[in-house]
Amino acid sequence: MVNQSDQVLITEWMEGIPLSEVIANGTREQRDRAGQLLTLFLFSGVARTGLLHADPHTGNFRLVVGDAQDGPPELWKLGVMDFGTVDRLPDGLPPHIGVTLRMLLDGEGEEVQELLREQGFIKPDLQLDSEALMDYLLPIIEPAQQEEFMFTREWIRGQATTLADRRSPAYDLGRQLYLPPSYLLIHRVSMSTIGVLSQLGATVRMRDEIEAWVPGFAVADEAAPVREDAPAALEHDVAEETSA
Repeated sequence: MVNQSDQVLITEWMEGIPLSEVIANGTREQRDRAGQLLTLFLFSGVARTGLLHADPHTGNFRLVVGDAQDGPPELWKLGVMDFGTVDRLPDGLPPHIGVTLRMLLDGEGEEVQELLREQGFIKPDLQLDSEALMDYLLPIIEPAQQEEFMFTREWIRGQATTLADRRSPAYDLGRQLYLPPSYLLIHRVSMSTIGVLSQLGATVRMRDEIEAWVPGFAVADEAAPVREDAPAALEHDVAEETSA
């Protein structure tokens, strides 16, 4: 954005390769770089600005290669457009998200259930089988269990099929969970971003970004330092900032 007034908004044209083109014809380097930057934006954007970009479809992102069309990929940036729909989170993502992720990875099923109950995901009087709850949640956070994870259409299709299969235990358990209104946009953005990553077929170090940017996930004595240089990889074309 160049300038604004009550009735006029002036923006610049953003050059770059639309993610739809990267999905259709991109090289392995383009797919992985776009995926890593998109993951960085998902977690760092809200931590640094208190705003969660709530419309993460392929038309709102571009891979900005500038004068380095042949690489190296480290010079490529992510162009981000259209902040017309945002979730205002002045303190960043709720720390319960990071704590829950850490507990899941550490196998603390009982503690996970109690934390989810406190946050309104499970009714106060409902007692679930903690092992079944872990079996339900762990496949969903598989990308955070590995140093690198390759998102594919087959992977996300498998996740969706399992959750929607009425014969699956996951289907019955999922019907007993609730999504508190305050988490609605966070859930939508996270799932939509994972969908784009799967279309890209990107190999991403998601756990690195979670450790760096999601409160409550990193153990205190091994918490990753805030990467002040991270925004240099992102190009923002902020058209509008309004509450969702």
